[in-house]
Amino acid sequence: MNKEVIICVKLVQNIERRKRKNNTGGLNMKTKEILIIFFIFLFFISETAFAHQPRIVSEQITLIRNPEVSQAFYGILKGKPDYYHIDSEKQFNLYVGILVPDIENIDKDVSVKVVLEHEHEEEHEETEYILNGTDHEWTYYYEEFGGDSYYQGPELKTTAEKGTYIIEVFSQDNDGKYVLVVGEKEEFPLDEFINTIITLPRLKEEFFEKPAYTAFFNLIGLFLLVIVVVVIAIIYVIFRFIKKRKK
Repeated sequence: MNKEVIICVKLVQNIERRKRKNNTGGLNMKTKEILIIFFIFLFFISETAFAHQPRIVSEQITLIRNPEVSQAFYGILKGKPDYYHIDSEKQFNLYVGILVPDIENIDKDVSVKVVLEHEHEEEHEETEYILNGTDHEWTYYYEEFGGDSYYQGPELKTTAEKGTYIIEVFSQDNDGKYVLVVGEKEEFPLDEFINTIITLPRLKEEFFEKPAYTAFFNLIGLFLLVIVVVVIAIIYVIFRFIKKRKK
């Protein structure tokens, strides 16, 4: 169970103890059950609803923090390559993959170059990896939670030494949309969940060329609907509890 859920469950328990201490009565069993179920549900969707933390790229050079955590960088090549920077002081698991959205006239020729620069025995060394999208056989991929389709290109998975990594995303004409995926560790704390809900409509409209409201015509929308229903139920039960205590 992640830390947000543990904190919330402890909060419910503290409220219960304080009310008993003040002899005002505790939360009834139904209220406690609904609160705990709600927080467990938040934990469930934060861990399973999304494969990657979405990032909309607006700069030509982007710093990647926490490179082991699964993140999807949605970018558009505009005549020049895009660059990503990782600076790690320790060894880590490096995963890099490239996708393009399944939209009309999309070019499946986006490539990635990963260069590691580090000092070894007082010498400057470089290690280079090439993910050649031009010669790769791209495969169709449907992401069920967001309800979007992609073509999946080459990928890299390796144990990376500490150092500075420069990731270059480019194509033959440096024009078109792409998704750079970095990291495999799926983490979705509450703040990232909220950020995703805010980001999705913009992604639908700008990246997938769909109306913004379709961002929730999928499993994500279903999760949000359940959250709304649970919140309403909690408010209703608490209101009835307070009303009963006043009698």
